[in-house]
Amino acid sequence: MNGGNAQIPTLEAVAEGARALLPMLRGQAAATEANRTVLPATVEALHAAGLTRICQPARFGGYELGWDAPVVLGRILASACPSTAWLVSIVGPHAAYVGRFPLEAQEEVWRDGKGAVLAGATVARGGKIRRDGDGLRLDGQFAFASGVDHAPWGFVIGTVEDDGDAVTCLLPRRDFEIADTWHVAGLRGTGTKDMVFKDAYVPPHLFIKTRDLVAPEPPGAQHSDAALYRIEYVPYVATTLMGPLLGAAEGALQAYTESTKTRVGALFGDRPAASLSVQLRLAESAAEFRAAELMVEAQMSYLRDRAAAREPVPQDQQIAFARDRAYVTRLCVTLVHRLVQQMGASGLYDSNPVQRMFRDLSAMSQQFGVGWDRNMAPAGRLMLGIENETQHFWKT
Repeated sequence: MNGGNAQIPTLEAVAEGARALLPMLRGQAAATEANRTVLPATVEALHAAGLTRICQPARFGGYELGWDAPVVLGRILASACPSTAWLVSIVGPHAAYVGRFPLEAQEEVWRDGKGAVLAGATVARGGKIRRDGDGLRLDGQFAFASGVDHAPWGFVIGTVEDDGDAVTCLLPRRDFEIADTWHVAGLRGTGTKDMVFKDAYVPPHLFIKTRDLVAPEPPGAQHSDAALYRIEYVPYVATTLMGPLLGAAEGALQAYTESTKTRVGALFGDRPAASLSVQLRLAESAAEFRAAELMVEAQMSYLRDRAAAREPVPQDQQIAFARDRAYVTRLCVTLVHRLVQQMGASGLYDSNPVQRMFRDLSAMSQQFGVGWDRNMAPAGRLMLGIENETQHFWKT
């Protein structure tokens, strides 16, 4: 897991640190949501537990644990607070992007040796990228930068107007402002705001063609033997969503079960736990969760073996896994929706953790990596012998 380096903790050790934070995260989940970004004290706790270092190169004080780490840790944390899990599982792997950049860029980002939060924006909301000599210029607004309030660095994936090249740019916090656009129904605590640039210059060492960044053996590969920075990126990127999805569903299932054991109906004084319909629907949701869990475990086991062997993931298998991730997402949303419906009027309150988990899961289901139509249709075409056009996140 850690390449034999005794100074780097194992994933199991980091997971224990994540579990130790769960009581605090449950207690602060409502405040995190109301704050619309992860609380500063929580971010400090994540730093202290090493949870912001999981995908950072060891030469800069990181743990370079591999692609399964965000899934394992995200599941643990999301059982208490999906928004905090998002910071670890979705924003945390951005460090792996930097680890694939040339060494000069890595040295600039991590010159202080700390586990930095790197917020990334991938949707241009009027933002533009253009050539300026050997460098680039960024102007305008780019959306969906989760955790940006806590990020000393940001990155933008976009298309250069002059030639159509898809590029990934790294920019320090001084180069952008934050637009508070994150007024949403779910994942409110992620602080997924916009980054605004005003003629920001990106020198040559801080941007790279996205195609080169995600390909096997990118520029940063020569500086680390960790698979995280050497294997093809695309087959692994959307797996990080599986941690928060499973964790939120698991947390909702646990919260519903515990509250239902002792709940008494407000109008008639009945015990919902004694109801056959409650028992049937709870068992059905539990079965759906187990199915989702097994599908994720099978996918991660396969990818873990492929990464260790430095073997590519066949295109047909990538399509099948994308299908499975979409199905896992639907299972998680459905099983929690059923639980919310069983709670009657009490399920309407924002203070109800099951309701909050359902809204967060609904927000997660909008991600392109797990969207139903986008990821199911290629699998259907494959079964019918119809050729699929390769789709990557930089072509959306």
